[in-house]
Amino acid sequence: MLKSQFYSEFYNLPFLVFEHKDVPADGQYDIEFDGDQLLFVDPVTYQTVQRLPEFAEQWTPDPGLAQDTYVSLGTCKYNIPRAIKGENHPPEVIVSPTSLIYPRQEMEPGVPNILICFVNYFHPPRVEITWTKNGLLVDQSEVSQTQYYSNEDFSFRISSYLSFTPEEGDFYSCSVDHISLQEPLTRIWEVDVHTDQQVVETAVCVCGVTLGLIGVVTGLWFILKANKSCQA
Repeated sequence: MLKSQFYSEFYNLPFLVFEHKDVPADGQYDIEFDGDQLLFVDPVTYQTVQRLPEFAEQWTPDPGLAQDTYVSLGTCKYNIPRAIKGENHPPEVIVSPTSLIYPRQEMEPGVPNILICFVNYFHPPRVEITWTKNGLLVDQSEVSQTQYYSNEDFSFRISSYLSFTPEEGDFYSCSVDHISLQEPLTRIWEVDVHTDQQVVETAVCVCGVTLGLIGVVTGLWFILKANKSCQA
């Protein structure tokens, strides 16, 4: 993988360029800003895709990005076997991913929302992410995901998004498959609905425990006071 940078007048924008050595046309060329992806260039069509709306409205990508992508990915692909040979065929660095699943917005039953499966700190950059609802695979039209983002330690991260409408009793899972794993890494998220009655019951329970503790402390205080009076 080759990672380089260019400097604009106001910002330091890192490029990320990488190629899978055994997978044709599966490289990536993107430009990042403040830890997020500004744009990427499709390695097949060489079309530029902007991901940050605020930049898409104010900034037009360089028309030469397609040519830059072609040259950069070709250079990367050319150098991979030579770099491997030059380093005496070192073992590939393989790091297992971590994952986290959470809703984008505060959950309300019946209100459309998005579940995010955040996968981080893995290498090499190729994972398969699968969603299920109540144990069944979801419709892929409800799923989208980012490109691979780079971390400072050259590991990668990626986010997968599932559009859903939470209903009481539903549960969702996000499974991540990676070359480092013997079995997929799976996280489960359940729709937890707190009704008004449950809130009241919880409040009553807390009040009861608090009053009980106050009673115990008060009782101990009177016992200690009585003991002191007897000793006097």
